[in-house]
Amino acid sequence: MKRFISFATRALGLGLLAAAATAALAQPVTLRVGDQRGNARAVMEAAGVLQNLPYKVEWSEFPNAAPLLEALRADAIDAGSVGDAPLTFAAAAGLQAKAIFASSYDGNAVLVANAAPYKSIADLKGKRIAVVKGSSGHNLLLQVLTKAGLSPDAVTLAFLAPSEATLALTQGSVDAVVTWEPYVSFATQKSGARILVDGKSYPAVSYFVASDKAIKDKKDALKDFVARNAQARTWGQTHVEPYSKQIAKLVGIPEDVALAKQRREGHAPLKIDDSILRLQQATVDLYVASGLIPKRLEAQQLLDTSFNP
Repeated sequence: MKRFISFATRALGLGLLAAAATAALAQPVTLRVGDQRGNARAVMEAAGVLQNLPYKVEWSEFPNAAPLLEALRADAIDAGSVGDAPLTFAAAAGLQAKAIFASSYDGNAVLVANAAPYKSIADLKGKRIAVVKGSSGHNLLLQVLTKAGLSPDAVTLAFLAPSEATLALTQGSVDAVVTWEPYVSFATQKSGARILVDGKSYPAVSYFVASDKAIKDKKDALKDFVARNAQARTWGQTHVEPYSKQIAKLVGIPEDVALAKQRREGHAPLKIDDSILRLQQATVDLYVASGLIPKRLEAQQLLDTSFNP
């Protein structure tokens, strides 16, 4: 009798363990996604592509790419939206991640005070410019200086967070700011700034980046998310107003700022192909030449074409 009870107890225990294992396997994958000021989340929610997901999404909001990429490095998130320049800067510092989706980006700009006398980037020689180190704004500034025949040390850089940079411009402690949306539209519409150099003339790419670990462990979920992101970005090209309303609601900015942001940014979905590879390599080479990163990276090491929707 004791032997039977012992066997029955053991069998029951094994059965419970098996049931628990089956239940664990049945649990949906959770994608931990980082976003910058409503970048991907707003358009995906507005387009209605986040319904009936076969996995869970946990969103985390970041003010800019640097803390998002730090969270990716620390395995606090699986993926997130950043620019080509911040990815370059982080990869040079050892980040194990790849861009798995791309969209165009025209939202960068060099800003000056509306009443300032500056007419071109050459007028800023010897002046103080605020920028986030290694950011897409920094990339734009380097390109603009190069085109004007100026070296990077022709200006004095103040490395500030985006909100601090625009405040410094308003207070007059810097002569210019190089930043992106929605900071550009907020500064031009609410803080008396004007665009000196528009990023539309300097092509940039916005990426959805995933850690190597997430690509290995959650590839199916990431592939589905990328396809939905591409669908939403396509929808956003012709539905700017409902998209901007969702951004305004999500990140708490005025609707006119959100609308201006969307009209400037672009964000048309792109296939990761040779043209993206060349653009990424140009960013890498510019950062090496300027001393921002210590050695040359191969662009293909930062891109994964297997997710192209």
